[in-house]
Amino acid sequence: QASFLVWSHTAPRNEGAMFSRCSARLRQRLGTSAFAVVSKPWSHTVPLAALHRPPWTPIGPLAPSLGAAATLRLTPVVAGRARGDAGFPLAAVAAAAAAAAAALALSGSGGGSVRCDVVPINKASGGRKVVLSADCGGTTTRLQLYSVDPNAPLLDEALAPGDLLFEEKFPNLLFKSLDDIIELFLKEHCGRGGPRPTVAVLAVAGVVTDNACRFTNLDWIVDGVKMSKNLNIPRVEIINDFVAQGYGMLTLNILNDDDVQKLNDVTPQRGAPIACIGAGTGLGHCFLVADPSGDYHCYPSEGGHVEFAPRGEGSGRVQEEMLRYLKIKFSGWNRISVERVVSGKGICNIYEFLAYTFPQRVDKVMHREFLHRAGDAGVIARHAKEGSLCQEALDIFAACYGSQCGSMAIQFMPFRGLFITGGVSKKMSHIFEDKEGIFMSAYGDKGRVSPLLDQV
Repeated sequence: QASFLVWSHTAPRNEGAMFSRCSARLRQRLGTSAFAVVSKPWSHTVPLAALHRPPWTPIGPLAPSLGAAATLRLTPVVAGRARGDAGFPLAAVAAAAAAAAAALALSGSGGGSVRCDVVPINKASGGRKVVLSADCGGTTTRLQLYSVDPNAPLLDEALAPGDLLFEEKFPNLLFKSLDDIIELFLKEHCGRGGPRPTVAVLAVAGVVTDNACRFTNLDWIVDGVKMSKNLNIPRVEIINDFVAQGYGMLTLNILNDDDVQKLNDVTPQRGAPIACIGAGTGLGHCFLVADPSGDYHCYPSEGGHVEFAPRGEGSGRVQEEMLRYLKIKFSGWNRISVERVVSGKGICNIYEFLAYTFPQRVDKVMHREFLHRAGDAGVIARHAKEGSLCQEALDIFAACYGSQCGSMAIQFMPFRGLFITGGVSKKMSHIFEDKEGIFMSAYGDKGRVSPLLDQV
């Protein structure tokens, strides 16, 4: 008897990318070597003779290596409806793939048959509940449906319990409201008698008060109470998007997880605070503290909107001049938030300042591309060569980012961990690798309290 997860080539369109993204962690967690997508309970015993006829033909050459009776339990990672010929359910394809897996794993013992037991997850049963989660950004909304056992334990440094049923992304530009997006998603995946979610948790990029939020970059207002009534979901919780990031940090094993790149050799202290900062379109912050029972609670922060503090060695005044430039550009008054510098848009602001200050160093071809793709920091990153304005812009960004991370560390003293996340952080991960580099040097440069950072 053997256990497999087998990936089917006829999976719904959204699951392919997710499979490639999650396969490594699933292999490690479940001890399996292959994956499958199925949609409903199904079992079948396949005689060896049938392996030479459709739909099993591709498996035929492997028949001699099958055991006398190879029993497989086929567990889907993502449920989905079969597409195409209704008489040829997706489960049959998954079962054929399972037979191939059995042939590869159980070799050399003669004839027999293959039995495939398909375990459904697209319906909540046995006390399980369906929950809806959403990552609602300024440009894209990603929705997921999960089947969750309410009594399943929440384990520290482990994935949250539950099985993913469906996932889909929607461009916000095509919809009038977040309600319209969710209604379409539920109609597609719960409209044919399927169970509707009993709880929805929506992570929104904006300030959340009284279970409501106005999008920072959209003229949308999300109200959890109204949405609960409109969508017939008993409980809808609106949370800040970085609060969701913070709770996600609790699923990571800092010392042994491929999703974490350690920047130093400090051992995390259990029960100590956790902080999270991330440069993306903006600059997000959050922090977590443990209660007396050891359970962590995450709190939002708008630390990305504190004042930007220019730095510079000795008489260096480049960042001071940049502050003056940005004050004129954005307000003309007496402050600039650190998010204007430490973010994807911040990289663009830094480059614009340098191009204005040092016009003789501007690469005309690159500058035309930058103007054509306004707000795209990727243009600057692609043209960053030694001695160029683009490279100088990234160096200033790295220094300011490191300084802000260090400031957060001495404010919260997060001895369980300071996590650096965000889209820009991921794309520019190389700035973190050099322990003597610009980022880490600025991070650790906190004057008299610099030794404190050796504990974070």
